[in-house]
Amino acid sequence: MRIVFFGSSDFAIPALRSLVQAGRTPALVVTKPDAPRGRGRKIYDSEVKLGAQEIGLPCAQPADPHGDEFLGTLRDLKPDLGIVISYGVILKPALLGLPLHGMINAHASLLPLYRGAAPIQWAIRDGRAETGVTIMRIAEALDAGDVLLTKATPIDPKENAGSLRERLAAMSGEALVEACELIEKEKAKYAPQNHGKATYARKIEKEHGVIDWKLPAVEIDRLVRAMTPKPGAQTRLGNKRFIVIEGSVEQDLYGMGIPGALQSSGEEGIRVCTGRGLYRITRIKPDNGRNMSAGEFVRGHHITPDARFG
Repeated sequence: MRIVFFGSSDFAIPALRSLVQAGRTPALVVTKPDAPRGRGRKIYDSEVKLGAQEIGLPCAQPADPHGDEFLGTLRDLKPDLGIVISYGVILKPALLGLPLHGMINAHASLLPLYRGAAPIQWAIRDGRAETGVTIMRIAEALDAGDVLLTKATPIDPKENAGSLRERLAAMSGEALVEACELIEKEKAKYAPQNHGKATYARKIEKEHGVIDWKLPAVEIDRLVRAMTPKPGAQTRLGNKRFIVIEGSVEQDLYGMGIPGALQSSGEEGIRVCTGRGLYRITRIKPDNGRNMSAGEFVRGHHITPDARFG
């Protein structure tokens, strides 16, 4: 099949490599134009463009994928299938209808759960036991297309959003290869989603990572894992801001102390009282500082007996 691949973030790169390794090399890779990032607003190459160049694939970066020039390029290419993963552009009917077999998308959740921008973070934050990848036909409504196949995986109780993201990116590639085989052999069967059970994973903002120490320790643990590596689970000690990188629930009992108060701190961790139980911080990062162990933090900071995170 002649495939056109649409992707922008690094989440799409493992899928691109999986397709190539399976003999499903795209005829064209489409990604967003290079854009400014960071405080200096320096222009950086698209991550998917760099991935395509490394493999030796042709790459297009249309400012408007629905413009006449790019649509003309696609028509001349006569694609059999469009594959979309983490592209970040809502595709319109004129583009969706160009490939012979339409366009499919790999989404990092078990749809209809967690439609939207941040399914991985919200699945962890909500305490889900499993998540997965869904391959669906793209529809105009957000993540609402008919489902071709799903692959489920358990969420490890100690897993953060970064490590789960890596696993789901690899799973997306495997699922897309399987989907291509089904479509090419005319065995693809699409099932409508149960829209009544749909949930939405809104975009994660910096404020979503602020730790409320009045919450139970188990919820704080999920928050820290969901916000790692970014935007980070934030807290304050005095007038300084810190990012909690890693920790664990130590006690799950009421009456451990005032939420946010430090019960103890040392090489083994910083034990913080919560609304229910103790949360032991094992890695922490000062704002604009480096990621460090709890022991390094304790040795480098003066912590008063009445210290309290807030």
